[in-house]
Amino acid sequence: MKTDFQNHIIKKIKKLREEQGLNQVDISKLLVISPGQMGNIESLKQPHKYTLKQIYTICRKLSVNILDLFVDDKEQDKSLVLEQFVKAIIKYQDNEI
Repeated sequence: MKTDFQNHIIKKIKKLREEQGLNQVDISKLLVISPGQMGNIESLKQPHKYTLKQIYTICRKLSVNILDLFVDDKEQDKSLVLEQFVKAIIKYQDNEI
């Protein structure tokens, strides 16, 4: 299953896509995946998640800085934010609960 952090990132992406008037089919076409797989990614009950490449592609489409997606606190020193970003990516990629 997905970790809480993975679900947190997926929920943020869902909110962003909805704010921009995009649906699951729009994003599935962008990522060249089936709408069913897209639904599985956004489902809390399914183990499917975005790859980091897919997250990068979505961020570019939605004009969102990937750093802002993974790191909530933007007021910190840039070196600390970068370190938090790397740790957040590792945390997202890990399947540990």
